Amino acid sequence: MPPPNSLCEAVSPTAAPTPTRPIRILRLGQVLDVTGLGKTKIYELQSEGRFPMRIQITPHSVGWIEEEVQAWLAKRVAVSASLLRRGDRVLFNSRR
Repeated sequence: MPPPNSLCEAVSPTAAPTPTRPIRILRLGQVLDVTGLGKTKIYELQSEGRFPMRIQITPHSVGWIEEEVQAWLAKRVAVSASLLRRGDRVLFNSRR
């Protein structure tokens, strides 16, 4: 069998267990809309390991797994709510 020519051909239908619900891929514009962050910040957080990593869809396109982005958002909301309940002041590292 010849080696696969593209990412699509490299994926086997039995490579991973079938999820209970379909996996939805978000493109960059959708990630920006959902998070309210800018493109530079998304890539910066990714490089720091603080945002879900993009996945290669085709040789020229990437996307993010919606469930991972939603989990990241939920965690941010939970941390923020927890700090507010405790009366702590929320401080984020900012580069000025």
